[in-house]
Formats: sequence, C-alpha cells, structure tokens
Amino acid sequence: MYLYDEKRNRWISHRETAEYKRRKRKLRDYWIIGLLATIPLTPAGQTVLVVAAAFASLAFLDEAPYQLD
Repeated sequence: MYLYDEKRNRWISHRETAEYKRRKRKLRDYWIIGLLATIPLTPAGQTVLVVAAAFASLAFLDEAPYQLD
C-alpha cells in the first residue's frame, strides 16, 4: 500500500510511516514476551501458539489504514 506524501510530493510505502514503525516495535516486544512464555510448553503447544501469533501479527500490522504524520 502506498500513501501520497504531499509535503515531499511523492508516494511512499506504508512501511515508511512512523505509525507502522511504532507498531512494528510494539509487536517485536510482544513476540519476545510471548516466546519467553512458551518455554515451559511442549513442542506441540509452542508450534500452535507461534502459528497463531504469526497470524495475529499480520492482522495487527494491517488492521487500520495508516496516516502520514
């Protein structure tokens, strides 16, 4: 997805926005905490939670339209 930046008169990817970068940092922290929480689980439980977290991560990054700051 591209957004038009009127200040710079160019199209930019949504991955270049401050909001996306903020969400990505927050998601990284959630992944670290979640992976630490799966340590006592069995390998099957770990796999299920990691796959579910991957889908939730994609939804979290793309859940709302991004705005240029």
